[in-house]
Amino acid sequence: MKNRIVHFGIVFCLLLSSLSFAQMNPGTDVESLKESLDSTSRAQRVYAAKIISRSGLTDEALYEKIATILKENYASSSSPNDVDEMAWLCKALAASGNPDYRPLLDEIGKNAKNTKLQHYAKQSSGMIEEFARRKEILNAQENWDDSLSAEDNRLLNMLTSENISLKRDAAKSLVRHPGSDIKVYDAAADALKHMADNFTGSNLYVDTMAWLCKALAASGDIKFIDNLQQIESTTKNAKLQNYAKRARRSLK
Repeated sequence: MKNRIVHFGIVFCLLLSSLSFAQMNPGTDVESLKESLDSTSRAQRVYAAKIISRSGLTDEALYEKIATILKENYASSSSPNDVDEMAWLCKALAASGNPDYRPLLDEIGKNAKNTKLQHYAKQSSGMIEEFARRKEILNAQENWDDSLSAEDNRLLNMLTSENISLKRDAAKSLVRHPGSDIKVYDAAADALKHMADNFTGSNLYVDTMAWLCKALAASGDIKFIDNLQQIESTTKNAKLQNYAKRARRSLK
């Protein structure tokens, strides 16, 4: 009887864990993100804002919802948690790439009670054009693969772009949310090789390659061991060599 109770307890805990993970991982489904923004959990709301800020989504109703939340709440936000949430929502709104939202962000940058929130609102306002260019790259249709999800297609566009920061963001996404199609990991391997062949040694370059190594490890596919071994044996950068080695070992 005692064993049954223990077993039930373990199963119940695992069930709760899986439910919690599902609730905290809305992906880039617009309706799920809208629901997350309305969640009673602050962590869920902030997580959704973070997803939106890097997803390249084009749904205008989603951004209108964010704008409404900001209008209704920024003036009363003063606690660290409130400010953090509003700051992420500012970045998520900037991710729309729509200059029509700049007046709201400028208003928050001028009138918010908290100087940190003012700072992030101003920063977000200045990033709108950059996000517009980013969204254009993420949603480019030239090499869109109908056999893949929209999210994986956006990751492919990021990995094959000339924008190093986008490559790094794609790699981070693959590490934090594994499970993409193997084509995406193949693109990550190609991006890593291309960067190795054209190595510059800048901090951004090295950091991006390190994240690409981690992304290949997150794939769980041993076919990428050779790619990582190549980086490990040829690079003269100690940091990158260490990340390649750790990634390779995790696949064995």
